[in-house]
Amino acid sequence: MSDLRGRLNIELQRHDGHLRVTIHSSRPTATSRVFVGKTVEETAASLPALFSICTCAQACACASACEAAHGLAPSPGVDRLRRLLVDAETVKEHLWRILLDWPRFHGESPLEAAMSKAMGAWLRLRALLMPGTGPPQPAADVPKPDFSKATAAIDELTRPSAEQVLGVQPADWLGEIQTRKDLLAWAEDKDTAAARLVRQVEIRGWASAGRNQVSALPSLSAADLDPLLSGGDADRFAAEPTWQGAPRESSPFTRQREQSLVAALICDYGNGLLPRLAAQLLELASLQQSLHTRLRHLDEPVESLAVRTGDDLGVSLVPAARGLLVHRVAVRGGRIRDYRILAPTEWNFHPGGVMAQGLSALSSENRETLERQAHMLVTAVDPCVDYYLTIS
Repeated sequence: MSDLRGRLNIELQRHDGHLRVTIHSSRPTATSRVFVGKTVEETAASLPALFSICTCAQACACASACEAAHGLAPSPGVDRLRRLLVDAETVKEHLWRILLDWPRFHGESPLEAAMSKAMGAWLRLRALLMPGTGPPQPAADVPKPDFSKATAAIDELTRPSAEQVLGVQPADWLGEIQTRKDLLAWAEDKDTAAARLVRQVEIRGWASAGRNQVSALPSLSAADLDPLLSGGDADRFAAEPTWQGAPRESSPFTRQREQSLVAALICDYGNGLLPRLAAQLLELASLQQSLHTRLRHLDEPVESLAVRTGDDLGVSLVPAARGLLVHRVAVRGGRIRDYRILAPTEWNFHPGGVMAQGLSALSSENRETLERQAHMLVTAVDPCVDYYLTIS
């Protein structure tokens, strides 16, 4: 199968000091329905091939939803293993943006060597956690990974961050950076591309760039989302979702918004650019610190990623790198009757959502500044597809 891609076309039109923002997505949100009529096993094995980004999150969401639809309990340790996979994949995805994209925003070359090391560590860890052909299939038993090799792979995944992003070990960064003053002192003290970007954003007065009033998506349950992903309006909801009549945001920023550092920055800058950058750094450090703990406790029970919402219906909710990923599966006689996917990009790049309102809040007076801020905002919110930005 080909990659489920599509593209976001983002157009900024300047008129009398104001910006009109248009976001159009060519992303085919109903592609998952190609699995209707296929067996659960065929679907779980082949669905990840549709995605080149967050493949593990997609595979784990699929397997969990299929289990729930069948009324099957996952084998002991499988849900913890899936969570570990998703967290490690999120670390890799955050590093991809921070090491390759952030340096470009202040005229530096992407840190390709560091990212190559991180990618190699991720691939080794994934191979250790997913022996065989891929992520744990529905109701499958999973052999316990080699603990020492998995620990070494996690260490290798953390090393590029400590050396090239945070400048210290994740635990030390988390302990030291609690306030805006701490963050700016770190940005002055460290000579990493991430620190330099934070410093530049503060110095240029861009900390609140893109600030708007779009609220975070609340903590929804499978029961909340199930009816919205079924019936005649399901395709429209999956393409342009709203909650209680309004667009919402689901992202690393919204996940970290109540942590002390991000909460302090929100008081000064709302949901502007600097709080978003800080939230991604905070989530990166937090996840890296927790990977070893998750590995040590693989045998302990944990709440499943999915819930059975009705006869032969399962909904999984997975905290993927860019926000909440939802799969809804309906089965009959061991075959897929209906399949729906709701990805975070559809929340965050809704035509009237957080990205559209954030871009419209930018100043249009200087075209070069506008273009740079726009690219930084889009990258900070981070779509899971390519985007094309035009300014007229």
